[in-house]
Amino acid sequence: MAFTERDGVKLWYDAVLPVEGVPGTSPVLLLHGFASDAELTWERTGWLRAVADRGHVVTDLRGHGRSDRPDTGYTPEDLARDVLAVLDAAEVRQADVVAYSMGGLVAWTLAALAPDRVRAMALGGLDGRPVDRTTMLEVQRALTAEDLTPCIDAVAGHHLTPPTPAPVLFASGDQDEIAPESRAFAESLDAPHISLGRRNHLNAVSSRTFKTAALDFFNTGAVGG
Repeated sequence: MAFTERDGVKLWYDAVLPVEGVPGTSPVLLLHGFASDAELTWERTGWLRAVADRGHVVTDLRGHGRSDRPDTGYTPEDLARDVLAVLDAAEVRQADVVAYSMGGLVAWTLAALAPDRVRAMALGGLDGRPVDRTTMLEVQRALTAEDLTPCIDAVAGHHLTPPTPAPVLFASGDQDEIAPESRAFAESLDAPHISLGRRNHLNAVSSRTFKTAALDFFNTGAVGG
């Protein structure tokens, strides 16, 4: 576990990478959603165990978890540049990315800003519609007592902008009230989508199906292949 800084903001991250010089696949960068953190989204749900043989990088986005909480710097581009600083600090040249909800918007922006750093993406719990401010406020009330208004103000209204900046797999629960158009959006991009069954926005990230599909996609470029 370590910290790096960008523009004076401390960013927490943890990197467990393959032994240097041993050939293998790209490590997995995992980006959590709004009002969550790396521990809640990735460690407690079994994701770090699932990607153990590949290595991983996790980070708490600014305003979340163990990272600093400045009043500014929360646009998707700002958050993506924070993640680039983390990748640089971890000395990771290229990664496969698993991201959930708001983290998917950050991953998409990261791949557009630095296409050489993102090999492929598996994005859960989002579709192509603009991020809704009221929905973010509801998620904040459900998940944390903290005031995340600076993040809400900066992210609300943003959306995934085609074309896809890297090969991408979408995943969503059938009862996801925040990303009900995930499958339709994936189809509009000619990208694969995997159903996570009768899960909603808050519990879909822990799905074993999501883990298996993401790793299949990274390994073969296809789901179930």
